[in-house]
Amino acid sequence: MRKHILVLFCTFYCLTAFSQSTYIKGRVFDAYSHNPLEGATVSVAGKQAAITGKDGVFSVLYSDPLAEITIEYIGYDVYSAVPKNTGLVLQIGLIASNTSLNNVEISANIKTHSSVLKNPQAIGILSRRELTRNDGVFLENSLNLVPGVRMEKRTANGGQRIVIRGYGNASNFNGSGIKAYLNGIPVTDAEGTTIFDDIDFSTLGKVEVIKGPASALYGNGIGGVVKLFTLKPSPQASKVTQEFTGGSYGLWSSNTRLESAGDKSSVLVNYGHQNYDGYRVHSSARKDFVNLLADFTSGEKSLFSIYAAYNNSYNGLAGQLDSASFFNKENKGEDRYLGNDGHSAYESYRTGLSHKYNFSNTVSNTTSTYFTNYKLNQTAAPSLSSNMVSNVGGRTEFNFNFPGQVVSITGTAGAEYQKTSAFKKTNAMSNSVLGALTTDLEVASFQYSFFTEWNVILPAGVTAIAGAGRNTVRYNITDKLTNTANPTHLDQSGSKTFKAVITPHFAIQKMFAQNITLYASLSKGYSPPATGNVVIPVTGEVVKDLKPESATQYEIGSKGSLLNKKLSYQLALFSMKIKDKLNTQAAVDEDGTVLYSYSVNAGIQQNKGIELSVNYAIIDDRFKTISLVRPFINYSYSHFRYTNFKSDNNNNEKTVDYSGNKTVGVPPHNLSAGVDIGFRNGLYLFSTFQHIDKMPISYDNMHNAPAYSLLNFKAGYKRNIGKRIQLDLFAGSNNVTGKLYYNMVFLNSYTAAAANPNIYLPGPYKATVYGGFNFSYIL
Repeated sequence: MRKHILVLFCTFYCLTAFSQSTYIKGRVFDAYSHNPLEGATVSVAGKQAAITGKDGVFSVLYSDPLAEITIEYIGYDVYSAVPKNTGLVLQIGLIASNTSLNNVEISANIKTHSSVLKNPQAIGILSRRELTRNDGVFLENSLNLVPGVRMEKRTANGGQRIVIRGYGNASNFNGSGIKAYLNGIPVTDAEGTTIFDDIDFSTLGKVEVIKGPASALYGNGIGGVVKLFTLKPSPQASKVTQEFTGGSYGLWSSNTRLESAGDKSSVLVNYGHQNYDGYRVHSSARKDFVNLLADFTSGEKSLFSIYAAYNNSYNGLAGQLDSASFFNKENKGEDRYLGNDGHSAYESYRTGLSHKYNFSNTVSNTTSTYFTNYKLNQTAAPSLSSNMVSNVGGRTEFNFNFPGQVVSITGTAGAEYQKTSAFKKTNAMSNSVLGALTTDLEVASFQYSFFTEWNVILPAGVTAIAGAGRNTVRYNITDKLTNTANPTHLDQSGSKTFKAVITPHFAIQKMFAQNITLYASLSKGYSPPATGNVVIPVTGEVVKDLKPESATQYEIGSKGSLLNKKLSYQLALFSMKIKDKLNTQAAVDEDGTVLYSYSVNAGIQQNKGIELSVNYAIIDDRFKTISLVRPFINYSYSHFRYTNFKSDNNNNEKTVDYSGNKTVGVPPHNLSAGVDIGFRNGLYLFSTFQHIDKMPISYDNMHNAPAYSLLNFKAGYKRNIGKRIQLDLFAGSNNVTGKLYYNMVFLNSYTAAAANPNIYLPGPYKATVYGGFNFSYIL
């Protein structure tokens, strides 16, 4: 009898326990590309329970309602949480931590070739860890660690330009020659001008830099492509976050954020404010911004994404320093800038809608549309400029995946359209007294691009890639100063359509042991002159006969992960020949003040270089006392020279031949290194060293900006308190040794009229400190 009772009891207990258990299903994917992550480890209560399949899906037995589910994938931050709803398919988007090239994805839509390792072109990736390894407010502190990439700025948080492989410094004020996107919305307008003033770098979660021509897929832009992505919500959580950073010279940066991510949707809303008194006279800055990011899914087939942002920024302009004032570390501004209350006031709206739809396992489409608008009011030494600009456009991509037993094919085909409408006015100004209207233009710019690229995956780990883009640019200019009141005014009205350009891309790649690739590629690009190159706003003059720049780049390289994927590297050797190179020449007065800049086709520029990036996770185990030891080193060598390169196209006694000289604005040697150290108890330490070689700043190579080295440190304590509170306390110092360095140099400004022009925009003359906290409460 007792035996029967015992059997019945055990049976009842087992049935009860089984009835309390359930299976949880989930899908693991890259939070930015939305591509599934195969091979992720899923653990329940610390014990491995499953491995995700090709579609990123897993299923695990879940019996304890308080047990944590942990998901680990090399190259990504660990996800760990107690699931709130076990009845749905959990959608878990992991955030890349950039520790292994094998798995970190770029935000492309071609499924088979979405990882950095499998893309046959040099690509720099900055994850949230790299973006916050310093103060997290100024992007150049992180972006300048990428070999072959340099970000310069004119003010505290405005006037930036990004130079990639020596290309992009043709303008002293805003970026040109590259293509930039923010959450898929072009930052670069249809004229080819890129303005970063309104972007809040402190809320970025990821940055990708494609180095060299990428016109086959992204239209014009010889230097490359910079893709910025804002933070994504933490998966399967709702929380409120408050971030604060304060530091030297009145630095104050705060973000207040609400985010929520579930199985069908994710939403993030952020309000931020920045204030900076500045380390130079008349250089204060402030910025306010609001942004919204939302994703909505309906099953695995459809994904809607929405982005909207408002930004209002102000930066004081003190002008530049001559070399004597720079080397003497003087704190002063140019009289004409100060007299005109030099400043840049920028207000913008940006919105975009994107839809991704998977028709089948073979065909998918991503289509996006956007609208941006900004107002720019800027006073400088000679003038007041008032611009109102709107951008509208869209992009559609069809992606194909045809798997086979021996040969597989993937590809993309699509189109991109962009229109920029600009109203540009310039008045002469002296001592804040408004003068005559010198420019009143209405400019309509159009860009059309059709593109396709295909990957043929062959046996023995070989992949062949071929693609091409057809790109067209057109300008329509209406000169409103052409009227009966100005009978002597030269009419600048007209239209210009640049001949359609075909830009191909070919590559071959070989993979070894799934961890190492070798590749060779050829890519072509082009950049037409912007209307700002064609017309000089300050004087109203028209620069005639400017030609588009074109470039051909050959690149060979290798990427890989060794030592059980702990050591990752990228090595690239390239040769890029740029024809009809547009370069900036400055007009200065007898006092050395740069009045304005204008462009000329100066000839040929031959860029040959080497780029190397290595990081080694000596320790990367969150259960050890010392949980992370990760040193890294990045290096670039730039052997850039002019060929058949002249000061102008006049070919007279005043024309100077600069052939054989070093390219201006490019340091031959760049080296950065550092180490990240973390402890299980939450303590961490980041250290960074950067050396910039001396840099030629005049075509004749008689003048050079000095070499400098920067040493930065950051220490912090990051911890979860209970199950609801996340805390990160930190403090750091930039330029610890107080070295003299510059943020930007105006190039090619030495003339007979100005033997010592005002060209340097210095960095802080002494070490700066900062500190702050990030506090999150999980709802």
